[in-house]
Amino acid sequence: MRAPYTAVSRKEIGGSIRAPEEYAGYTVCDPRGQKIGRAERVFVNGRGEPEYIRVKTGLFGFKEVLIPVQMVAADEERRALVLQ
Repeated sequence: MRAPYTAVSRKEIGGSIRAPEEYAGYTVCDPRGQKIGRAERVFVNGRGEPEYIRVKTGLFGFKEVLIPVQMVAADEERRALVLQ
């Protein structure tokens, strides 16, 4: 059975498949599918390649963490980023 997720590679998130800003607003989930926050912004390096995703966490979204893009996979159907 094929997993419903696609890896969020630097090329994919920064390339023509999806622009980095399109991942803002995605739900961020742990590997079991439990929500841990919401993607706020994608930070790119000097070459325009995505490096980190800022995620708002906590009850009221007051906490923020940066997650490297290599650690997530996109579930386009659910509009979610899943930690690997």
